[in-house]
Amino acid sequence: MNIIDYLKWRGDLSFKADPYNEVDSLVISQFIYAEMQDVLKPEDRITVKELSERFFAKHSMLDVVKNKPFGIHGIVTLDEMARSARFKDCVVYNYSFKLHADTTEQFAALMMDLPDNTTVVCFKGTDETLIGWKENCYLSYKDIAGQADAKDYVDRYCSIFHKYRFIGHSKGGNLAIYAAVHCKPLLRQAIIQIVSADGPGLRPGSYDEKVFEKLKDRYQLIVPERDGVGTIYEMTPHRTIVKTSTGNLIEAHGQTNWEVFQNRLVRADTERYETDVTRRSIKKFLQDTTPNQRQIFVEETFKALAEANIKTVYQLSQGGLPILFKVIKRLSEMDSDAKGIAGAMFRSITENINSDLSKAFRRRAGALKLKAGSLIEEHNPFTSRKKNKEDEVTEEETVIEEGDK
Repeated sequence: MNIIDYLKWRGDLSFKADPYNEVDSLVISQFIYAEMQDVLKPEDRITVKELSERFFAKHSMLDVVKNKPFGIHGIVTLDEMARSARFKDCVVYNYSFKLHADTTEQFAALMMDLPDNTTVVCFKGTDETLIGWKENCYLSYKDIAGQADAKDYVDRYCSIFHKYRFIGHSKGGNLAIYAAVHCKPLLRQAIIQIVSADGPGLRPGSYDEKVFEKLKDRYQLIVPERDGVGTIYEMTPHRTIVKTSTGNLIEAHGQTNWEVFQNRLVRADTERYETDVTRRSIKKFLQDTTPNQRQIFVEETFKALAEANIKTVYQLSQGGLPILFKVIKRLSEMDSDAKGIAGAMFRSITENINSDLSKAFRRRAGALKLKAGSLIEEHNPFTSRKKNKEDEVTEEETVIEEGDK
């Protein structure tokens, strides 16, 4: 069972019947991956149901699968949320979207009011553009434009007289904790929860540790059992290790592969997480390299991708091994110290991964295309799910039957 199944099976439960939980955080931080910039403007205040109707009046599932197959889970999440009693009437507003190649900036955020009188501030993680991935890599040695955007966003839109939950997946999780640590002091008191779903922590020296100390009990880091991204500058004692439905490192980063039972995440084995080869390799890479070496590593890698005219992760997957060889050749021409450390990291990681990046992305893209037909049918917004009166149940009856789900 994953977050989509959660919406199907428990979406009929209101927040009064079942209060906001950790799975809801994943649902919303997946929802923001839907490409909404052409249907949701900063000044709009609309319900999730209205947003879904507006989106599908302009797009179809088939279009998404054809043009942006890695974004389909965000669209499916939007559709299921709009069908659920739990989320359909939640109001979405203050949507912000930026994507600038010249400044290597990829940012999106929105707010969602919940019936419990709290507001979720959700930051989008890295999308399929290499602009976003490059900005993500910058986190290993410097502050990024998206972090400044996140701070400005909450300082502009959040009020000290309200209660907020800052959340996000991947880079979005980093933006959530960054905004919390760097926002106006009075606003920090209004933050009741910070949830980072496999997001990097903050680079040492980039934040006030005394400020974080006051926030750490409100900060939850959720990581998959085979972790990579959340390992980077891990900084919280409140870590939840979740079991995944796949052993592949790249796919395990995706929230739709995290296992759910009823309204909670399925916990994984702590020892496996602590001893994972990839996790230890990344930590060693960060410990043994200087910011300058990491900068060279990132710049050279993305320079090779730019020379190959690769702009998205999907294009990278389609390029296959020839693109990978070009990147390796570029890295072999790097500064000698950084080259040696990068080579050692790659050798360590490949011992724990049975297939290269291209193969993993190809498999995922192929699987999505195979599912396209069923997804289009199942999530067709123009086909209503009619229920017979005898099949309808009241909220009270649903709560009674909760234990059977």
